[in-house]
Amino acid sequence: MVGLRVVCEGCIVKAAQLYEVGKDLRIVDVPVPEVGPGDVLVRIRASGLCHSDIHYRDGVSPVGRLPIILGHEIAGVVERVGAEVDGVKPGDRVCIHYQLSCGDCIYCTTGREYLCDRGAMIGKHVDGGFAEYISVPARNVLKIPEGIPFEQAAIIGCAVSTPFHALRIADLRPGEAVAVYGVGGIGIHAVQLASKVFNASPVIAIDLVEEKLQLARRLGADETINAGEVDPVDAISEITDGRMVDVAVEAVGLAKTAEQTVRSVGKAGRSVFIGIGGETIKIQPYTQLITKEAKILGSSDHTKQEMQTILKLVKAGKIDLTHSITHWIHLEEINEAMQTLRKNIGNPIRIVIIQ
Repeated sequence: MVGLRVVCEGCIVKAAQLYEVGKDLRIVDVPVPEVGPGDVLVRIRASGLCHSDIHYRDGVSPVGRLPIILGHEIAGVVERVGAEVDGVKPGDRVCIHYQLSCGDCIYCTTGREYLCDRGAMIGKHVDGGFAEYISVPARNVLKIPEGIPFEQAAIIGCAVSTPFHALRIADLRPGEAVAVYGVGGIGIHAVQLASKVFNASPVIAIDLVEEKLQLARRLGADETINAGEVDPVDAISEITDGRMVDVAVEAVGLAKTAEQTVRSVGKAGRSVFIGIGGETIKIQPYTQLITKEAKILGSSDHTKQEMQTILKLVKAGKIDLTHSITHWIHLEEINEAMQTLRKNIGNPIRIVIIQ
């Protein structure tokens, strides 16, 4: 049994709560969450800090209620299970699929639970992983294969599975050219997945930070473009002899990079947006879409099955997450970590709370 300890119902534990939009999180005492008949109580061992958490804090993407515990990349040890739970037991190492869904609507029954009519997101609509404990439906946990550390399992819950889903809905095929705008926590995994799992070629990484571009090369990028030095669309045209790319991924959330993403695809190309932003973009439908039969896609989250696939790929050594986590912190350091990520201090890829 891994790290199992008994915790009483009603015991007080620590959490980082958002009380007011635009303000720092507060470290507070909260009771251990209740465990329903179909739920499991997880002692959190690792929780990733995603750029989305900053968007939630700042109001760019509104949370469901206040106060709320943020955090949606979560891994830990099952401490207790509800009376109706089968297949999960205390002591199991698990990571959490953050999308809560009804299981009955048209989207859930067609494998798109992230679009559930009655869905909610852990860490945005209900309390999340910036805490010592969390209670979630048993169907939302996945067992972590032996050999995968908690911190890697945690970030699989968004940083890896989300770009995997984006490349899947973009229908990226072997041998196709792909460009990734922004190689931070999401984009760096889009690069590696495109290269190592989807067998795309060439894989082109675009960013403003040279250190991130160097890491992208180590993880599978065939070409890198520093967008602070050259126009990335022109550079892509030169790399591809004017053909442009088949798939372009936007993982920044700015109007400028979104427009560049659309301009980067060639005939029958697909632009897929992951980055969250509040800006409006401008496109020219005739020249940028109609004449090329190009598509623009939005990518929302991922499925539990896609998370399971990623766990298997990591276990098999086909995805390397050893370079993905650049900062390890304690829960009490969450506000400083948010500033580090927001201001890009020290080029963070993923910051993880370790407990």
